[in-house]
Amino acid sequence: MRITEAYLHVLDANSDVKLLSERHMHIDLEIEDYASKHIEGFFEHLDIATNEIDAIQKMNPLSDDFKETTLNVAELFFDVMKQCEEIKPCDLMCLKFEREGATLIGFLKLNFRTSFAHAVELEDNLIVNKIIRQVTTLPYKTQKVEEGFLVDLTHRQVFIKDKTVTVDGRKTKYISEYVLGVGHTLTPKRKIDLIAKTAQKVIEKYDDKPLIATAKIKQMITSHLDESGGVNMESIVASCFDTEVAKDAYLSELNDKGIDPDSITINETQKKKLKRTQKIKTASGVEIILPFEYVSRSENLEIVNHPDGSVSIQLKNLGELL
Repeated sequence: MRITEAYLHVLDANSDVKLLSERHMHIDLEIEDYASKHIEGFFEHLDIATNEIDAIQKMNPLSDDFKETTLNVAELFFDVMKQCEEIKPCDLMCLKFEREGATLIGFLKLNFRTSFAHAVELEDNLIVNKIIRQVTTLPYKTQKVEEGFLVDLTHRQVFIKDKTVTVDGRKTKYISEYVLGVGHTLTPKRKIDLIAKTAQKVIEKYDDKPLIATAKIKQMITSHLDESGGVNMESIVASCFDTEVAKDAYLSELNDKGIDPDSITINETQKKKLKRTQKIKTASGVEIILPFEYVSRSENLEIVNHPDGSVSIQLKNLGELL
């Protein structure tokens, strides 16, 4: 990745402070590494929503004047920050950069965080070392950026790390609505969760072994994503639901929720972030974490319901102890 232009704007609506940079920022290797780590998160994590560049209504990503674009975006952020105290003060890092043959612009909202540092003071000609609280330090490069977006000008795509806040008494994804003016789209993580949870709801109604059946569909979803980066819903439904009634109920639930499984696409790095285990919790406080693949096989797990209301879980085919 190579940064070609950068600006930093300070936005703190709580204090009514808006300091917009009038010149570009010098980028040394250390700062470029810091920015690069945060930018790569937009391509590595499953909680990033995507959209088409043509859907953007609020700002002009195709402007030749990048400085003017950053000022426009900073104003859009500040306007919505004034309407919602939930949106944290920040430094808005605005970047134009090249990555893997593509030209992109990025807007990283680096929220201020509280940290502590030492301070040396002189009292009555004596040195006094103290601990002071700092509230304007930025996220470490190992931490996630909480909010921001990238625009891929070459492939005409937008990547959004958004946050749900309340504006005028209404819950909204504020970057999508107030900064970009695009419709809200679900992240891959949210789509996968909804597909699995909807399946679980239908399975609990129609299957006599819901734990095993739920694990089976979760395992198949993960397997499809591993193999192709997408989900073949027709194959999953045919394999995981025994009756036409259950199949129709599941597809109807997905349709009612507005979920299009075919729209899920993830890359090789994102595949490593997929959830692969299922947690079983009991009223006694016992928790067991098992791989989807193990639980999905009925011969591996036996659950016995006793007359007194207690439950026994027998695990089989565990292999040798390590």
